[in-house]
Amino acid sequence: MSKVHKFVITNPAMCIACNACVKTCIKHAYIRGKLSKKRLDVLSLESGKMPNQCRQCDDAPCANVCPTGALRIANACVELCEEICIGCKLCTIACPYGAIYIDAEFPPSIQEEVERHLEAGCISGLKSIAIKCDMCAGIETGPACVGACPTGALVMIDPVLGECKFGKKIKGDLAPFLKAVVPNVTFENIPLPEVKKPKEPKPEPSADTLETNKEEA
Repeated sequence: MSKVHKFVITNPAMCIACNACVKTCIKHAYIRGKLSKKRLDVLSLESGKMPNQCRQCDDAPCANVCPTGALRIANACVELCEEICIGCKLCTIACPYGAIYIDAEFPPSIQEEVERHLEAGCISGLKSIAIKCDMCAGIETGPACVGACPTGALVMIDPVLGECKFGKKIKGDLAPFLKAVVPNVTFENIPLPEVKKPKEPKPEPSADTLETNKEEA
């Protein structure tokens, strides 16, 4: 069965673990009115470097166990409604990729000195909720991490439409990687990697120019 949900994936051969995707993820979560926490985590392992984030599973085990319906399939991906999440952690157990975690933010009324001495779950009025990638729902241009990647390692794939969204700079050939990830999909908009133009050699000064420079000196 072919995958139907759109998703973001990283080519580990092109990732440099710069954390640019993490920074823009937090920034755009805040802009969208979401909890300003990272939805992906860059891993540096012996086998390679790459962000770990929600794979947008078609069967969505996290949504299947959610008791409130906060996790649901919509817009060809698995979305999270923060307002009705109760922070029960069932989704973190069900996720096979470890791409969901529970976190919270301190309300503005909590003073800084109180923050340092109390655990998050002990503060009155603080709500813990699930944090996961939602493909930057609400942003027309799509996932912000893809556009922020300086090497073009991150790519958004829509297997149904056969479309991809890449960053501004592509420093490698993504065709073999995409073929390995979704072998049954043919993409027509795969860009070619950027090729730096060789610097043109400076022209040798003519004899007349050398003579003129000597006279001026």
